[in-house]
This record gives sequence, structure tokens and C-alpha cells, in this order.
Amino acid sequence: MLIDTHAHLYWDVFEKDLDQVIQRSIDAGVNTIINVGVDVEKSKIAARQVKEKLSKIPNFFSFSTIGIHPHEAIKYQDDVSIHEDIKKLEEIYQTQPDHIVAVGECGLDFYLDRNDIHPDITLPYGQIKNLQRQLFQVQIDLAKKLNLPLIVHCRDDRSKGSGSTGLPPQETLSPSAWDEVLNMVGNHPTILHCYSGLPKTTNLVLSSSNLFVSFAATITYPKNEYLRDAARILPLEKILLETDCPFLPPQSRRGQRNEPANVLETAQLIADLKNISLEQLNNQTSNNVKRILKLN
Repeated sequence: MLIDTHAHLYWDVFEKDLDQVIQRSIDAGVNTIINVGVDVEKSKIAARQVKEKLSKIPNFFSFSTIGIHPHEAIKYQDDVSIHEDIKKLEEIYQTQPDHIVAVGECGLDFYLDRNDIHPDITLPYGQIKNLQRQLFQVQIDLAKKLNLPLIVHCRDDRSKGSGSTGLPPQETLSPSAWDEVLNMVGNHPTILHCYSGLPKTTNLVLSSSNLFVSFAATITYPKNEYLRDAARILPLEKILLETDCPFLPPQSRRGQRNEPANVLETAQLIADLKNISLEQLNNQTSNNVKRILKLN
């Protein structure tokens, strides 16, 4: 059985056929999904969807998270609003502590120009970065308070060349968003969602005891050989699987809506890269998820 550690099943594109999406997931051997929040309202919706619908499906397991995506950082230009919403996240957790298993997705996203994030905002990009850092830090603090792991979103700026777009990555001597993320999380248990770290970051992950790398279907894209290299060198005990659905479908389904069943394609590729059976990969990655997220 496979676990999709990062899905957004509350997205509008799943509204009409969610039952069929879940059945295809089960048929593909994906019997557990983590429904990930990206702001206060969607964290609430994700938790409610798990409680009222997903948890009632036979032979299927679901959990959710609480978190605020870094793209939301520009909404928090004062301490009052940011702490009010962190309090709301904690209140959501208290309603379902058995089903909410992580804080995230949160982190740093330096890839997008400010006009791509919110066209009506004219803040200097440096100020947006600082707002992202502040938002990330209070969520790290929340994760420590609640004794929950983090699910981290991280992308470097365009000049660094990493991200999920398939641009050829280039090493750089200057600090990256990944450097900042790893420094900020320290030794707290953390999932690096939709991994796009360059070899320098992968080497840091190798030497850590608290970091897990979650591969999305971006690893199947032809230009992303550096991700396939990362999968080859990372020990199986550090690897998780995800879809980030409805985004980032595998190469065979580019241009289509992504869904949890497609995690199987990512799993098969990584099994091939590591020259192991799909069953061995499934067993170990599932055990990894249960360990980091403390699933029963």
C-alpha cells in the first residue's frame, strides 16, 4: 500500500467526482492520503473533509494538516494579524488532534516575482521575503508547541534555477531559500515537500537525522535528472512519496489534473532508480510516513 503525503482534495476541481478519484486511488494501491492545508480557511476545510467524508470510506485512511503557504505572507504586515491566524490554526488542531498530523505547508518561496504572487501588491521583493520568513518562523514555533512535524514548501528564486518547472539547476555559492529553510527548522522533524533541492542541499539532508524528502511527479520530468540523482543517493529510509494534486501530474499525464492514484508512477520510477521491487519501496516509504507523522 502507498501513501500520498501531500494532496489538496478540497480543491474545486475534485468537487464533482471525488468519490471516483478516491476509488481510483484505492485501486492503484494508494490507501492513505494527507490532505494538506495552505491557509486558515483551507486548513479548516481540509480537516472537515477528512472528518465528515474521507474517514468514512472503507479501506481508506486520511489525515490533514494546518498551515499557511508562503504566498500568503503579504497578508501579514503586522504582528496582530499573524498571531491571530496562528491561534486559529491551533484551534483547528484542537478540534481534531487525532486526525491533524503536521503543520504545513509552510516555508519559503523565492521563485515567483511579486507580481506573480499578488498582482495588486507593490511591496519590494525583499520585504516580501522578510514577511515569508516571519510567517514561517511562527509556524515552526507552533509545530514545536504542538509537538507536530513540519511539511515545508521551498523554492529558490529564478536565478538559482531550481523549482518544479524543469529549468536546469545551477549550483551557487550564495545562500539559497533551501539554506534558510534548513537553518530555520534546525533539528525539528521535517518533510521537504515536492523536493527540488540541488546537490548541495541533498548532501545536507544526507547528514541530517530529522529531514525526510518527499518526491512528487516532478521527478518524472525529462529535464529533472538532478532529482533522479537525488533519489539514487538518498537512503530509502529518508524518502516519501506525494502527488501535490491537483497540481504537477506525472510526465505521462502532463496537462491533466493530477490525483492520488498517480503516486504509483512516481513510486515505480524511484523503485527502478534504486533497483528494488515496488513492494520494497512501498513498504519502506509507508513506514517512513508512519514514523515522521506518528500514524498508528
